[in-house]
Amino acid sequence: MEYTRDLSCAMEDFVSTLTAGDFLSKTYHREHRVFPGAAEKIRDVFGWDDLNELLETHQLRSPQMRLARDGKALAEAAYMESRTVRRGRHRVRLDPVKLRAALGAGHTLAMRYLDEIHPGVSQLSEAFERRLHGDFEFNLYAAWAPTGSFNVHWDNHDVFVIQLQGRKRWRIFGRNEFSMHPADSAMGTPPTEVIDELVLSPGDVLFLPRGFWHDPVTEEGPSLHITGSVPCTTGMDLVRWLLEQLREDEAMCAELLRFGNQEDPQEVLRKVRERLSGAFAQEGLLERFFAARDGARFGRFRIGLPDVGGTGGADPEA
Repeated sequence: MEYTRDLSCAMEDFVSTLTAGDFLSKTYHREHRVFPGAAEKIRDVFGWDDLNELLETHQLRSPQMRLARDGKALAEAAYMESRTVRRGRHRVRLDPVKLRAALGAGHTLAMRYLDEIHPGVSQLSEAFERRLHGDFEFNLYAAWAPTGSFNVHWDNHDVFVIQLQGRKRWRIFGRNEFSMHPADSAMGTPPTEVIDELVLSPGDVLFLPRGFWHDPVTEEGPSLHITGSVPCTTGMDLVRWLLEQLREDEAMCAELLRFGNQEDPQEVLRKVRERLSGAFAQEGLLERFFAARDGARFGRFRIGLPDVGGTGGADPEA
């Protein structure tokens, strides 16, 4: 896909605008905020022509692409066609007639990892990554009717919602009362009290912290929006990193004997507590931890073909 729109400066300004002032210290991770018209200058980053091109040229299957309505995913057979082509090869692809019918019937098209298949959205992800120091990814949602897609739910990551086309109504409830571990994302009952109800118009941006129950419904279609998310860094991440630092420590590797003298395992536990307590008390612990996280980010890359760096390189099959 050739991408000729140069919005790099506009993207940097856009991200800077969102994160200016007290956003990082007062809002980020803590409460929702709306930025009216903040994305107006970058709305051209992705549009209906881009979506059509992706659908026509990419083999998009579940879970990367799904259709859903009222909390239920539509079976692929309802919008895909399967046939045997040349040399008996089995091929599955979108059926445009079935797809349009499903969308017209109120199903929402959801696409994950949009930044991995669209150059412009990839550049926007990079702008967020530079500012927020974390891997960033974008999903896409397109809807044509005032029906819900995934019902009231909460996400285990912070979200930036960028409304590109149409209007979307968001009802926001309180924060999830249960654990926010990824495996627990289906747990809990949403609160009955709506703490905010708002409508996003083209160019508007909504920031929503992880854990807040929400219910987006198309107000005026067709609606197209993208959501950028960044994983949260938790205490579990810190503990895992610390344990990796101590993985060759003699005390941490001592065997917990189940039989024999019962004082032996207690001595091992004493030393383990001592090592962990000492590790948590280290000066500059969080600075080193975040530096290590930054160094381990997935990041972006450029291939730069046809240049392969000259001759004489290592053969990967050697």
